[in-house]
Amino acid sequence: MTPKAFLWLAAKLLKDTTNETGEASLRTSVSRSYYALFNLMAQFVGKSFPKVLSRSAEDHEKVYRYLYNCGVATVKSAASSLNELRDQRNDADYKLDLNQFDGNCVTLAYKKAGIAIDSFEKTIQSAEGRQAVIRGVESYRKLTKY
Repeated sequence: MTPKAFLWLAAKLLKDTTNETGEASLRTSVSRSYYALFNLMAQFVGKSFPKVLSRSAEDHEKVYRYLYNCGVATVKSAASSLNELRDQRNDADYKLDLNQFDGNCVTLAYKKAGIAIDSFEKTIQSAEGRQAVIRGVESYRKLTKY
């Protein structure tokens, strides 16, 4: 399975709001949008730094911090989107009393994830971009011991 499969599912769920599970579909779309981006970024970090991620909740923060602080502007922007989407995902999954999950809000989350995925992939597709991100993460890890 690829991380982008979650984004495709998010798009399908975004359209599936006509029945009694409409709000659940919208909330799940936000969650899947986040996980599409998170898993793509975590895959990169895990392959580049094999012993860094532990498959625990802490990995969400590590992936964000490493990529946000790598010094590559496009990746920093994608990591910022990841962090914002994580907050939205937490709200969607755990705060059932919130009424903010309408089609517009969820569409924005889906589009934000898609833009961040495209930007991140474009950066790491080139050897030069990939190496710049890896060097930046290495520098950040040395500096912070994180």
